[in-house]
Amino acid sequence: MSRTDRLITGVTHAVSRPAVVHRYLAGVEGVHHIPADGPFVLVPNHSSFADHFVQDALMNLLRDRPKSYFLTKAEAFVHPVRRRWTTVMGGIPVDRDQPGRDLLASVGRVFTEGSILVVYPEGTRGPGWPLLPFKDGAFRFAVRSGVPVIPVGMWGVQHVLPKGAYLPRRTEIRVVFGAPLDVDSALPRPQRVAALSVAAREALVSLVDAARNPTPQRDRQAAQELADRAGATVETMLSRTDTQPAAHRMEQAASLVTLAKRMDPGNVDALAVEARLTGLRMMDASLPRRLRLLPRLRREAQRVIDANPDHLMGNYLMGRWYLEAPRRLGGRPEEGLRHLQHAARIGAPDTRYPMAYAEGLIKTGDSAGAVDQLRGIVAAPAPDTRTEDRKSRAAALLSRLTADHSTDSTPVG
Repeated sequence: MSRTDRLITGVTHAVSRPAVVHRYLAGVEGVHHIPADGPFVLVPNHSSFADHFVQDALMNLLRDRPKSYFLTKAEAFVHPVRRRWTTVMGGIPVDRDQPGRDLLASVGRVFTEGSILVVYPEGTRGPGWPLLPFKDGAFRFAVRSGVPVIPVGMWGVQHVLPKGAYLPRRTEIRVVFGAPLDVDSALPRPQRVAALSVAAREALVSLVDAARNPTPQRDRQAAQELADRAGATVETMLSRTDTQPAAHRMEQAASLVTLAKRMDPGNVDALAVEARLTGLRMMDASLPRRLRLLPRLRREAQRVIDANPDHLMGNYLMGRWYLEAPRRLGGRPEEGLRHLQHAARIGAPDTRYPMAYAEGLIKTGDSAGAVDQLRGIVAAPAPDTRTEDRKSRAAALLSRLTADHSTDSTPVG
């Protein structure tokens, strides 16, 4: 990609993605249906020029490889400036009357690199409802390449950039992802294509209706899914095997939290991820910025504890805060130990919590209590690199503490 192309995508994404997340999206459901990696065909209803911006922003939050491609009419590639922008943004030209071999080759490359192909089965923008007749191109591509088809219903996008509009209008957008479509793989290819088309239309009718008619119960459920996805994103970032930049993971998690809180402001897991992100930002911040973030972390962690006194991450963060904060700013080691002990008790299978408690005990001079915790950590299984490193650190601390204790108990003679 040339410098100009990088500038085009960078500027477009810098404007469109935050706008979609922070100004337009009122709700997103079914994010568990979107795999973090691997190719698939995404089939949305089509009512606005803004449709692809909405899907691009969401794939950027939900995917390890956020790049998505979309089929667009060949006329969009006539003007040189528009052709370059459309191509750089992932547009693939299609002659709707006579699709050729070049189209099949382009689609094959999309799937080979593990990306998403967005195809609007209506073929052109409609009014939003009812759906226009379907074309079968999306389903032929999927059957030919053996990739899943995931339907997604949108509502409200038709009011952002309807036909004839040049400036986006402020409105609320709802998006509902459906499960991958399931048809009999034993059917001959033409029948599979036809069956997928029927299944996609039935799914989109239901999904668009759900997007048009949200309910508080579904919003709460969707908020929990978004909060869980945000937490999993943070865990992936900290796994030490992640291939994505940490800044991108932080952006993903923060945006998912924003959406979760919009749908259910009181979701405690979203509040916990928000506090955790603040703590992670503090780790790499300059001293002045750390001091500015310190009271914010306490407020955010306290909101979690107030909502659920037994929340694991809330107790962990609050315990670390009380231990690390200077006394003149509110730090109290004894209060920190109380929260960390509670986290170690309710989160014992995960060694990070006993480890934090052990380190707190060492810091406050309780070496005997720390030894008990460290022995449990050393004896625990290590399913991943982070746990193995934590066990090694615990073993080193245990060796030092037991050696110190042995030295202290040696008679003088």
